[in-house]
Amino acid sequence: MSGIEDISSTLGPKLSSKAGIVLPGDNNFANLTARWREYEAPTVSAVVEVVTESDVQQTVRYANEHDIPFFARAGGHGATRALSEAKNAIQIDFRGLNYIKLSDDGRTATIGGGANVKDTVSTLTALGTRAVTGICECVGFSAPALGGGHGWLQGQYGLIADQVISARLVLPDGELITVSEDRNPDLFWAIRGAGHNFGLVTEWEYRVYDNVTPTWSYEIFIYSGDKLEALYNLANAKLKDQPPEVVYWGYIIKVAEIDPDHPILWYGVICNGSPELTSQYAKPFHDLGPLSVQAGQGTIHDLAVVTFQDADGPGCAYGMTSLRYPIGLKSHNVAAVRQVYDEIDETFRRVPEVAGSFFLLEGYSTQAVQAVDPGSTAFPHRDDKILVTSYIMYMPNATIDPIAQQFGKKLQKNLLDGSDDPAYLRAYVNYADGDEPLPAVYGWEEWRLEKLRKLKAQWDPKNKMRFYVPIE
Repeated sequence: MSGIEDISSTLGPKLSSKAGIVLPGDNNFANLTARWREYEAPTVSAVVEVVTESDVQQTVRYANEHDIPFFARAGGHGATRALSEAKNAIQIDFRGLNYIKLSDDGRTATIGGGANVKDTVSTLTALGTRAVTGICECVGFSAPALGGGHGWLQGQYGLIADQVISARLVLPDGELITVSEDRNPDLFWAIRGAGHNFGLVTEWEYRVYDNVTPTWSYEIFIYSGDKLEALYNLANAKLKDQPPEVVYWGYIIKVAEIDPDHPILWYGVICNGSPELTSQYAKPFHDLGPLSVQAGQGTIHDLAVVTFQDADGPGCAYGMTSLRYPIGLKSHNVAAVRQVYDEIDETFRRVPEVAGSFFLLEGYSTQAVQAVDPGSTAFPHRDDKILVTSYIMYMPNATIDPIAQQFGKKLQKNLLDGSDDPAYLRAYVNYADGDEPLPAVYGWEEWRLEKLRKLKAQWDPKNKMRFYVPIE
C-alpha cells in the first residue's frame, strides 16, 4: 500500500500524540470536511488534525512524498473556483491550533493558525484588548489576513495584514520559517495580500490595542426601493468625511415580511462610540423616510448579530450554494446601484430559487488603511472606499448554477461600467469567484504580479499552493 491507503500507519507515528487522522467512513469525517460552500469544493481523501507545527510539517512532507494535493482548513469559508482542483486531497485541519495568548506588555498577541474570528475577539476582549479581525464570526482568523483583511476597526488601525509583526510559516516543501520585516522580508510582503499562494501559517505575532472604547452603537434603517437614489446620494456625501470610528453597512435583500413583492434597502450606521455620537452621524438618514429604525449598542459580537454575521446567523449557515462577485469602488454610482436593484428585483421574481441572495455594501473607514504605504504589502486596493459583493445564494441545484453565475456577473458589470475606472475591475481576493483576471485580484500595476511570480517561483517552484486564486 502507498499514499492514502497506509497514511495511518506511515504518517501516524510521525505525528504528535494528540494529532489525529480521519478517513472516509470514520464517524467524524463528514463533519470535519463540511464547508460553508460545497459547490466547487475540494474532495478530501484524508483529514489530518494537527496540533503542533511539527504535525503540519510532517503532513506536508508526506503529501509531497506521495504526490497528494493538500490544503489547510480552519474556518471552512474558502470559496473560490480553484479549490475544486484539489482532488482526493489531504485536508490539514488547523482547528487544533486555535489559541490566543497576550504578551506580557499587552501590546501583541500570539494567535494560532487555526484560530477563528469569534474566539479571537472574545479572548482579547476578556483581556481588555482588541484587534482588527474579520467580521464573520465563524471565519478563520488566518485566511482574511492572508488576503489583506477588512474589519470594523480598520479605520482606526489599518487592515488585518497591517497588524502582522511576524508569522511562522510552513513552506510548500515542509520547511518551517519565520517571516517579518527583518527575516525573509519579500515573503513577508507577499503573505500580506497574496498569502494563500505561499505556505501554511501556523502562528501569528500580531498587534493588539487597549480596548479604550468598548462600546459600539448602531442605527439600522429599512427603506423601500424608491428611496434608493436619496439613500445612496446621502451615502456618497457621508463617505467624504467619514470618521475613523464609523462604518456604513448596507444590504439589498428580500424580506417578505416587510415587502412581499420587492427587495428592501437595509442600511446601518455603526459607530465605535456612544449612542449619542451615533445619532449625530445617523440624523440625516432619518430625514429620508425609513420604514423602520432599530437603534442599539453592545459589543463587537452584537454587531455580528445585527449584521447577520454571527456564528449562529445566516452568514455562517452551511448547506447553500453561494457565489460571490466582488468589486472595490471609490464611491457609489447611484444610477448603477439603481440598475443593480432593478436587476435583483426582476431576477428574484423570475427565478425565485435565488431570492435568498443578498447584495452587500461594506463601507469601512479607510483613514488608517490609506496611511500605510501602498507598496509595503501585496494588498493592492488601499484606495477603495467601498467593498461591494453580490452573494448569489440558493439550495444546491445544477440547473440554477449557470443562471446564478450570469446574474452575479451582470450585477458586477453594472457596477464596473459605472465605476471610476471601468476598464479595470478591482476584486478582493478573499471574496473572489476565481475567474477574474489576475491583475484584478493582485493589482493592475505591472510590478505587483511580476514580483509575486518571482516569489512564487522561488518559494513554491512546484506550485503546491495552487488552490486559492493561484498566481500563474
